[in-house]
Amino acid sequence: MIGLISINHKTASLSRREQFALGEEEAVQLISQWQGEQGLLGGFVLSTCNRLEIYYEAPNQVTQELESTLIRSLYRFKRIRHSGDESIFTTLHHTEAIRHLFRLACGLESMVLGETQILGQLKEAYRRATTHEQSTAVISRLCHRAFETAKKVRSEYLLSATPISAGIAAVDYLRQRITNFSEQPVLILGAGQMAEVIAHRLQELQHPMVSIYNRTRERAMAFAEKHQISSVYSDDYLPQALTTSPITFVATSSLTPIITEELLAHIPQGERYFFDMAVPRNVDPSLDEVPHLHLYTIDDLRSQQYLSGEEIHQHEEIRSYIQSMVQDFLQWCDAAEVRQTIGLIQQVSHQLLDKELSALPHDLSEEERKLISRWDEHLRTTYTTAIVSALRELSETTGLKTYSKTLLQLFTHIQGKLPSHDS
Repeated sequence: MIGLISINHKTASLSRREQFALGEEEAVQLISQWQGEQGLLGGFVLSTCNRLEIYYEAPNQVTQELESTLIRSLYRFKRIRHSGDESIFTTLHHTEAIRHLFRLACGLESMVLGETQILGQLKEAYRRATTHEQSTAVISRLCHRAFETAKKVRSEYLLSATPISAGIAAVDYLRQRITNFSEQPVLILGAGQMAEVIAHRLQELQHPMVSIYNRTRERAMAFAEKHQISSVYSDDYLPQALTTSPITFVATSSLTPIITEELLAHIPQGERYFFDMAVPRNVDPSLDEVPHLHLYTIDDLRSQQYLSGEEIHQHEEIRSYIQSMVQDFLQWCDAAEVRQTIGLIQQVSHQLLDKELSALPHDLSEEERKLISRWDEHLRTTYTTAIVSALRELSETTGLKTYSKTLLQLFTHIQGKLPSHDS
C-alpha cells in the first residue's frame, strides 16, 4: 500500500516549510529509520524549495494511526517541537497518492504551473532510494510510470511548458520589476541544479554581466567555463562578489543563512536585489527590513502563469489520461498481489508435502517411496492448480482483491505452523 506525507506551498508558509526540509543524507536516514521502527517496506523523499513529499510502501493498509505516527516521528527527527499543528501536512494513500505523484511529475501541482524542474528532482529522489536499497518493486514501477506519464503529458499537451522552471521564473520575475535589469551586473551564488537553470536563462537573454560565486573554487571554475562566465569568485571572496553585483540569485544548499547583516555591513550601501531560491533560506529573513534592500523568495512566484489558455482548456483531457495511467498501475498492483498469493500457495503446498513424506514408515522400499512421492506430487499439483485457477478467475471477473487477501492471510497462517525448509 502506497502512502504519502506532504508539506508544500499550499499548506504551509516558507518559514514552516524550511524547518522540515531534508538534505540527501537526512532523507536516507529517515526512510531507514521508518523501515526499522515502523516496518515500512521502502520509500523515497522529495525535498525542494516548494515542498517536502515522502512516499512510502507499507506492508498493509495505511491507517490514520500510522500516518500520525510517521508525522510525529518526522517532528522528532527534525528536532521540532510538536505543537498540534499537523494540519500543515497532507496525507494521501494508494490511489490518491499515486494520482498526486503522476500530476506532480507533470508539473501540475507546482507553484509555477507546468514547470519542468520537478521531474528531474523526482528522478534524483528515486535514484537515491535505489542506490540505498530503499526502493521496492512496487515503488520502482510507480516511479517509472510517473516518468512515462509526465513525458507524454509534456510532449502532447503542455507544449510551452518545456523551458519552464522556478529558476527561469525567478529571472523573469526580477526582469519585469527592475527597469534597467539588462544593464545591471548579476551574481549567481551557488553551482547546483537551480544555479544551472538561472545561468542558462541569463545566457538566453544575452545578459552581458554575469558572475558566479561558489565556496569551492574548482566547482566555480567548472560552472563558469560551462556557462561562459568570466567573473569567478570562491573561498573568502563573497564580499567582493556581492560588491560588484546589485542583483544576486542565491541558490546554494546551505542549511543556514550565508547572506547576513554582518556580511552586508562590509558592502557599500545602495539599491540591492536578492532572490533567495533556497529552502531553508540562505538570506537572513531579517534583512527584508533593511532600507534599499529588496528580498524575494520562492513564494513570490505564486502568481506566475506560463501555460497558454489552450493548454488550460485541455485540463480535462490531461486529467483523463492521468486517470488511465493510474488505473493501469492499480491493475498491475492487483495482479502483483495475486501473483504473491499464488507463489505462497505453491510454497506452502510444497512444505506440506515435504512434512507428510518425512513421516513415511522407514521399512518402505525405495520403489514404494518413489511411487507415493509421485502420487503425492500429482495430488498437490491438482489441488493447488484448482485453487490458483479459481483465484485468477474470481479476481479477473469481480475485480475484487478480497479473495487474494483472504488466501494470503490463510496460507501465511498455515506456513507459520510448518517447519521451515532448512529444518
